[in-house]
Amino acid sequence: MKKAYQIVILSFIVLAAFSSISQAVVFETVDWDSIIRQAQEQNPSIIEAKISLDNAEIAYRRAIGELFPEIGLSAGLSQSGSDEREASKSLSYGISASLNIFNGFSNYYLIKQRNADLQSAKAKYNRAISDAAFDLANAYINLMWAYETVSLLETIRDRRSENKEMLNLKYNSGNVDLGSLKRVIADVETAQLDLRKAQRYIETASIALLSILGRNEINVILQTQERLPMNGRQIKKPNFAQVVENIPEYIIAKYSVESAKSQLNRTESSWYPSINMSAGISRSNDEWQLSSYNESWNAGISLNYSLFSGGKNILDIDSAKNNLKTAQNNFRAINYSLISKAVAAFNNLLDAYETISVRSSYLEASKTQAEISERKYVNGLSSYQDWYSIENDFINSQSKLLEARKSAAVIESQWRNFTGHGFFKLNYTE
Repeated sequence: MKKAYQIVILSFIVLAAFSSISQAVVFETVDWDSIIRQAQEQNPSIIEAKISLDNAEIAYRRAIGELFPEIGLSAGLSQSGSDEREASKSLSYGISASLNIFNGFSNYYLIKQRNADLQSAKAKYNRAISDAAFDLANAYINLMWAYETVSLLETIRDRRSENKEMLNLKYNSGNVDLGSLKRVIADVETAQLDLRKAQRYIETASIALLSILGRNEINVILQTQERLPMNGRQIKKPNFAQVVENIPEYIIAKYSVESAKSQLNRTESSWYPSINMSAGISRSNDEWQLSSYNESWNAGISLNYSLFSGGKNILDIDSAKNNLKTAQNNFRAINYSLISKAVAAFNNLLDAYETISVRSSYLEASKTQAEISERKYVNGLSSYQDWYSIENDFINSQSKLLEARKSAAVIESQWRNFTGHGFFKLNYTE
């Protein structure tokens, strides 16, 4: 209930910040699940990736269709004549079929190649989904951070104002100089400026998120009650070799090798003969009558073999071999690179989680120190410089913790994106 009340108050503050810019501002409350649904329906990169995947599936089904016979129907109706003789009429119709029995296993390897291409397309689609999820998560993290920044800066502004009132009393009683008073007054003005900038930044964060959602709406301000994780998670060190095997780039490179192998086998199949079988039946009549007709049929098998093609077969095979070597080398290079990147990305994630813990401890310590320092300063047991330094340290430690929480959320999203996860459940606290 308290959080809902804070959100309502914050909404009025943000609305006031935008009232001078536009009178048509519309607030829309979102959460992670709702923006996922919108992105899946409207994100341009996801739509484009789905089309590419559909084309790969079509190519695979078309390759399978090469195994089936081709069946055709024919029909004809004609009339011809001249001035000297009566016009002649003819009617014909028939059905024919042909089937490739053997072509050096070319169709078999074509299906294997198209299947490898399909698996690569699926991995590319997963990468597109993961990249879209990463962009979406970053934009949403930025939106949550913007609202938390406004809340934090409101607290800082109020604290700076209280410090100004305290210093004003001390100045009036002759216990502090004018320069010290002017400094805390400047701190209040700076806090107010920072707050106004943060309130305006909510618009920037909203537009950025709307753009990723595929929405061109400049007068919509997004709101969310979800907040950045307060603490880092405890995670175990993974088996990096297994992690890499599930990364889209690894899968794409792997199936590129399979595709190149199948292409080489298809090329080598040109050395084998091609065997085809055909059959057909037809009927014809010279008078356009179906009651009487002449019927004919045919059936046969043929063998074709190319004795010489100008050396094209050999050159095609050499080219296919080179393509296979290139794919194999690329696969090895990607494997080594991904393992190295996986270790670095995971360690960055651990660093980010531990930084949150350290910043939390530092904030707790600086808060306690600030409370003690304020009591001492009020009672004349501490100098202005000591109090002011400790006060600033406490305020800065709050901002640093918020930045650490944001950084950890972004790095966690980077890790999930690197490993190829799609629209994952974010570790947000409400």
